[in-house]
Amino acid sequence: MKKTVLPVSLFLTAVLGLAGCDYVKDARDPSTAPVVGNRKVLIEDYTGHKCGNCPAAADTLSYIKNKYPGKIIPVAIHAGFFATAAPSSSYPTDFRNPVSDAYDTQFGISLAGNPNGLVNRGNYGTGNFIKAFTTWEGVAYQMLSTPAKFELKIRNTFNATGNNLNTSVTVKSLGYNTGMYKLVVLLTEDSIVAEQLDYRLPSGSQLIPNYEFEHVLRDAINSTWGDAVFASGAIPNDSVVKTYSNYTISSNYRARKCHVVAYIYDANSSSPTYYEVLQAEEEKVVH
Repeated sequence: MKKTVLPVSLFLTAVLGLAGCDYVKDARDPSTAPVVGNRKVLIEDYTGHKCGNCPAAADTLSYIKNKYPGKIIPVAIHAGFFATAAPSSSYPTDFRNPVSDAYDTQFGISLAGNPNGLVNRGNYGTGNFIKAFTTWEGVAYQMLSTPAKFELKIRNTFNATGNNLNTSVTVKSLGYNTGMYKLVVLLTEDSIVAEQLDYRLPSGSQLIPNYEFEHVLRDAINSTWGDAVFASGAIPNDSVVKTYSNYTISSNYRARKCHVVAYIYDANSSSPTYYEVLQAEEEKVVH
């Protein structure tokens, strides 16, 4: 099927014409695209409910995830000014947490302005590190086309009585990898209904009281910056299993809407690919 790629201005015009009273419909072609390769890509969407331009970025992330099924690992990170909340205001819901704040502080995303994001955290320390959402697909596609250095497998068991999660992540080296690598294990939640500003809607109706948030970062199951899995490199088929037992999921979260997200990254500060995510994976908490 022939596909037409619209310039951003035409895309916005198209979706504005489809705007309802409280949402904007994404008019882009939803067809999937084949990708040859075993690498998956972590896309971090830095966002906030007071950011009127952020719903367009969220729609783009969903579009990319649907276009490359099983290949995109999405995480929405609420941090910075646009994510602040006040109980007595129009924005009472607070999605921030110490992990999202730490990532935003380290990488300086909200200071650069939202919506922005990271694609596998590539190009850290350069002017190309922070990515505008309009570039996410192109960068992700390039990374999807490169061979993976590692394989990740997640196995979850959940006890609803105590809201306890046991998660086990197997990390396997697919080649000769020198350096130091760390594994981070996160918890995200989908389908959260709360308030969101959307500048694509007509003036006077831009505050959506029942916006649905996806891929919201809730916590780090191990730690913000992770655990060392290969401290001095790895050879093909080297394997490490990390198990995290009796992690309690907050009663404020719905376990059936949660995912465990795991990623391995280059943790060698002198490496030219420092912080780059080399493989990522996600698995539902409850099947």
